[in-house]
Amino acid sequence: MNKKEISREFNGDFSELRKIINSWNLIPGSPSDEHDSLIHKILSQLYRVADNDKIGKVIESELIVNYGFFRHEINVKKYAFEILDWWNTK
Repeated sequence: MNKKEISREFNGDFSELRKIINSWNLIPGSPSDEHDSLIHKILSQLYRVADNDKIGKVIESELIVNYGFFRHEINVKKYAFEILDWWNTK
């Protein structure tokens, strides 16, 4: 795969993952790029073949530390499963 193909694949994955995360409506009314840092971290782990637990930890850490959520406000397992389901079927 050349650089252009890798970039195209990454941009496609990024766009699809953005749609998934934005569908959770974590912060109603937020701009579509609100969670881009989370998307980058998740994609980085997916490209390294991370499992459900690792993806969940990334989501939990980002949403708690950077967005101020409490653990009881987020369904980390559901979110991680949805992401891995998308990743494994794309």
